[in-house]
Amino acid sequence: MIYVLQHSYKKEYNNFNNEIQGRKEYLYNIFKTYFIIKYTDYSIGNFLYPNYYILESFPVNIWKNYYFIVGDTDFVIRYIKNKRKELDNNVLVVITCKKNNNNFFEHYLPSLNCSSIFIAKLNNDEADYYDGSKWGLNFKITLSELDFYNCNKDYMIDRLEDSFERIK
Repeated sequence: MIYVLQHSYKKEYNNFNNEIQGRKEYLYNIFKTYFIIKYTDYSIGNFLYPNYYILESFPVNIWKNYYFIVGDTDFVIRYIKNKRKELDNNVLVVITCKKNNNNFFEHYLPSLNCSSIFIAKLNNDEADYYDGSKWGLNFKITLSELDFYNCNKDYMIDRLEDSFERIK
Protein backbone atom coordinates (compact mmCIF):
# COMPACT_ATOMS: atom_id res chain seq x y z
CA MET A 1 0.00 0.00 0.00
CA ILE A 2 1.10 3.51 -0.76
CA TYR A 3 -0.07 6.30 1.55
CA VAL A 4 0.80 9.80 0.33
CA LEU A 5 0.64 12.43 3.06
CA GLN A 6 0.97 16.13 2.29
CA HIS A 7 3.14 18.06 4.73
CA SER A 8 1.24 20.89 6.39
CA TYR A 9 2.68 24.21 7.50
CA LYS A 10 -0.55 25.39 9.11
CA LYS A 11 -0.26 26.82 12.61
CA GLU A 12 -2.30 24.02 14.17
CA TYR A 13 0.44 21.57 13.15
CA ASN A 14 3.17 22.64 15.56
CA ASN A 15 5.16 19.46 15.03
CA PHE A 16 4.30 17.60 11.85
CA ASN A 17 6.45 14.63 12.95
CA ASN A 18 3.72 13.91 15.51
CA GLU A 19 1.18 13.68 12.72
CA ILE A 20 3.36 11.29 10.74
CA GLN A 21 3.80 9.09 13.79
CA GLY A 22 0.07 9.32 14.51
CA ARG A 23 -0.79 8.32 10.95
CA LYS A 24 1.57 5.34 11.14
CA GLU A 25 -0.10 4.21 14.38
CA TYR A 26 -3.56 4.75 12.85
CA LEU A 27 -2.59 2.64 9.83
CA TYR A 28 -1.06 -0.07 12.02
CA ASN A 29 -4.23 -0.27 14.11
CA ILE A 30 -6.36 -0.73 11.00
CA PHE A 31 -4.16 -3.03 8.91
CA LYS A 32 -1.89 -4.64 11.54
CA THR A 33 0.93 -3.74 9.18
CA TYR A 34 3.85 -1.37 9.69
CA PHE A 35 4.39 1.63 7.45
CA ILE A 36 7.73 3.25 6.71
CA ILE A 37 8.61 6.54 5.04
CA LYS A 38 9.70 5.42 1.60
CA TYR A 39 10.20 8.87 0.09
CA THR A 40 10.08 12.54 1.05
CA ASP A 41 9.51 15.14 -1.67
CA TYR A 42 11.03 18.58 -1.02
CA SER A 43 10.51 21.94 -2.65
CA ILE A 44 12.96 22.34 -5.50
CA GLY A 45 16.31 23.51 -4.17
CA ASN A 46 15.16 23.64 -0.56
CA PHE A 47 15.67 20.59 1.63
CA LEU A 48 14.11 22.26 4.66
CA TYR A 49 10.50 22.27 3.49
CA PRO A 50 8.97 18.92 2.58
CA ASN A 51 5.98 18.87 0.22
CA TYR A 52 4.81 15.35 0.99
CA TYR A 53 5.78 11.94 2.31
CA ILE A 54 5.13 8.53 0.87
CA LEU A 55 4.48 5.90 3.49
CA GLU A 56 4.65 2.33 2.27
CA SER A 57 3.36 -0.79 3.93
CA PHE A 58 6.02 -3.14 5.21
CA PRO A 59 6.34 -5.76 3.89
CA VAL A 60 5.70 -4.07 0.55
CA ASN A 61 3.51 -6.74 -1.02
CA ILE A 62 0.77 -6.39 1.63
CA TRP A 63 -2.22 -4.37 0.37
CA LYS A 64 -0.19 -3.66 -2.78
CA ASN A 65 -3.11 -2.48 -4.94
CA TYR A 66 -4.21 0.34 -2.64
CA TYR A 67 -3.16 3.96 -3.00
CA PHE A 68 -4.24 6.62 -0.46
CA ILE A 69 -3.66 10.33 -1.04
CA VAL A 70 -4.18 12.72 1.90
CA GLY A 71 -3.92 16.50 1.59
CA ASP A 72 -5.46 19.80 0.54
CA THR A 73 -7.49 19.70 -2.66
CA ASP A 74 -4.94 21.62 -4.76
CA PHE A 75 -2.17 19.25 -3.67
CA VAL A 76 -4.31 16.18 -4.37
CA ILE A 77 -5.20 17.42 -7.87
CA ARG A 78 -1.55 18.20 -8.74
CA TYR A 79 -0.33 14.88 -7.36
CA ILE A 80 -2.91 12.81 -9.22
CA LYS A 81 -2.32 14.62 -12.51
CA ASN A 82 1.47 14.16 -12.18
CA LYS A 83 1.31 10.51 -11.08
CA ARG A 84 -1.63 9.34 -13.19
CA LYS A 85 0.19 6.26 -14.58
CA GLU A 86 1.26 5.09 -11.09
CA LEU A 87 -2.40 4.88 -10.13
CA ASP A 88 -3.33 2.48 -12.94
CA ASN A 89 -5.10 -0.68 -11.76
CA ASN A 90 -5.04 0.43 -8.12
CA VAL A 91 -7.84 1.20 -5.71
CA LEU A 92 -7.50 4.94 -5.13
CA VAL A 93 -8.68 6.57 -1.90
CA VAL A 94 -8.65 10.39 -1.81
CA ILE A 95 -8.86 12.17 1.53
CA THR A 96 -9.11 15.90 1.05
CA CYS A 97 -10.78 18.77 2.87
CA LYS A 98 -12.78 20.48 0.15
CA LYS A 99 -14.20 19.52 -3.20
CA ASN A 100 -13.56 22.95 -4.73
CA ASN A 101 -13.00 21.68 -8.25
CA ASN A 102 -16.12 19.80 -9.34
CA ASN A 103 -14.81 19.22 -12.87
CA PHE A 104 -11.81 17.34 -11.48
CA PHE A 105 -13.86 15.19 -9.09
CA GLU A 106 -16.76 14.53 -11.43
CA HIS A 107 -14.96 14.09 -14.75
CA TYR A 108 -11.17 13.75 -14.47
CA LEU A 109 -10.97 11.45 -11.46
CA PRO A 110 -13.45 8.86 -12.82
CA SER A 111 -11.50 8.83 -16.12
CA LEU A 112 -8.42 7.37 -14.39
CA ASN A 113 -7.55 3.76 -15.08
CA CYS A 114 -8.10 2.78 -11.43
CA SER A 115 -10.03 -0.32 -10.49
CA SER A 116 -12.03 1.69 -7.91
CA ILE A 117 -11.98 5.26 -6.60
CA PHE A 118 -13.22 6.47 -3.23
CA ILE A 119 -13.27 9.97 -1.75
CA ALA A 120 -13.89 11.19 1.78
CA LYS A 121 -17.55 11.85 2.53
CA LEU A 122 -18.41 15.49 2.06
CA ASN A 123 -20.88 17.77 3.79
CA ASN A 124 -21.79 20.69 1.46
CA ASP A 125 -18.64 20.04 -0.62
CA GLU A 126 -16.39 19.99 2.43
CA ALA A 127 -15.12 17.10 4.54
CA ASP A 128 -15.86 17.25 8.24
CA TYR A 129 -12.66 17.26 10.33
CA TYR A 130 -12.38 16.44 14.00
CA ASP A 131 -9.75 16.77 16.68
CA GLY A 132 -8.25 13.28 16.65
CA SER A 133 -6.98 13.58 20.23
CA LYS A 134 -10.51 12.71 21.38
CA TRP A 135 -9.84 9.22 20.00
CA GLY A 136 -6.19 9.00 20.97
CA LEU A 137 -4.99 10.16 17.53
CA ASN A 138 -2.64 13.12 17.20
CA PHE A 139 -3.93 14.53 13.92
CA LYS A 140 -7.10 16.07 12.51
CA ILE A 141 -9.25 13.27 11.15
CA THR A 142 -12.16 13.18 8.70
CA LEU A 143 -15.43 11.45 9.38
CA SER A 144 -14.59 8.92 6.65
CA GLU A 145 -11.26 8.11 8.31
CA LEU A 146 -13.01 7.63 11.66
CA ASP A 147 -15.63 5.39 10.04
CA PHE A 148 -12.87 3.41 8.35
CA TYR A 149 -10.98 3.08 11.63
CA ASN A 150 -14.07 1.78 13.46
CA CYS A 151 -15.53 -0.36 10.67
CA ASN A 152 -15.92 -4.01 11.59
CA LYS A 153 -16.02 -5.40 8.03
CA ASP A 154 -13.44 -8.06 7.20
CA TYR A 155 -12.74 -7.15 3.58
CA MET A 156 -10.98 -3.96 2.64
CA ILE A 157 -13.34 -3.07 -0.19
CA ASP A 158 -16.33 -3.49 2.16
CA ARG A 159 -14.68 -1.20 4.71
CA LEU A 160 -14.10 1.41 2.02
CA GLU A 161 -17.70 1.10 0.78
CA ASP A 162 -19.01 1.72 4.31
CA SER A 163 -16.66 4.61 5.09
CA PHE A 164 -16.07 6.60 1.90
CA GLU A 165 -18.02 7.76 -1.13
CA ARG A 166 -17.41 5.52 -4.13
CA ILE A 167 -17.14 7.42 -7.40
CA LYS A 168 -15.93 4.55 -9.59
